[in-house]
Amino acid sequence: MTDIPDGYMKDGKGNLVAIANIKPADLIKNDFVTQAVALAEKQQMALAEFKRQQMEEADNFMELLAQEYNVNMGGKKGNVTLRSFDNKLAVSIQSQERIELGPEEKLATELIFQCLDEWSEGSNKNIKAVVKKAFSTDKQGKVNPQRILGLRRLEIVDETGKWQRAMDILAESINVIDSVRFIRFYKQDEHGNDSAVSLDIAKL
Repeated sequence: MTDIPDGYMKDGKGNLVAIANIKPADLIKNDFVTQAVALAEKQQMALAEFKRQQMEEADNFMELLAQEYNVNMGGKKGNVTLRSFDNKLAVSIQSQERIELGPEEKLATELIFQCLDEWSEGSNKNIKAVVKKAFSTDKQGKVNPQRILGLRRLEIVDETGKWQRAMDILAESINVIDSVRFIRFYKQDEHGNDSAVSLDIAKL
C-alpha cells in the first residue's frame, strides 16, 4: 500500500481516487469488507493449526497403540476411526490419494471414441451419454480422472476388444501425485446415528 498517497484510495481499475470524493457508504463498506476478510484469514489459520494438532494427537495415539502391540506402523497411511468410551463421539482420519492420468490416457480416449463411432447405430444411448460425460472438462479445461476411471466399472462387451484394451491403458496411465489426509468429527444424534460436527462456516 506504500504506492498510495495519503488521502487517496485505489479503485477496482487501479485508479487513485481522493477519499474526499468517495461516498461515505462506500468507505464504510470498504472498512467492513477489509476487516471481515482479515478476521476470516485469522480463523483459517486457527483451523489449520487445529487440524494439525488433532492429527498429531491421533497419530501419537496410534503410535502408542502400535508400541503396546509391538507392531511397526510403517507410516501414516490408512483410515482409522477412534471412539469415546460411550461410543457417542468419534474422530475419523482418512487418507485419499490424488491422482492424474498420464499421456496414455489420450490413447485410451482414442480407442473409446472409436468404439462410440462403431456403436453409433443401434447402441444404448444411455451408455453413450455416460461415456461422453466422463470426458467433460471443468472451467480450467481439465478432465476429472475419477470420472474417466469410473468407466472401468461399466459392463460393456466389445467383440473387437478395443474397449477392454482402452480400460487396460487407463489403468496403466494412473499416476499417484500425493496423498491428502482428512480429519472429521462426529457426535451421535438422538437416533444414535453419527452426525458430523461441521467446521464449514457455510453450513453453520
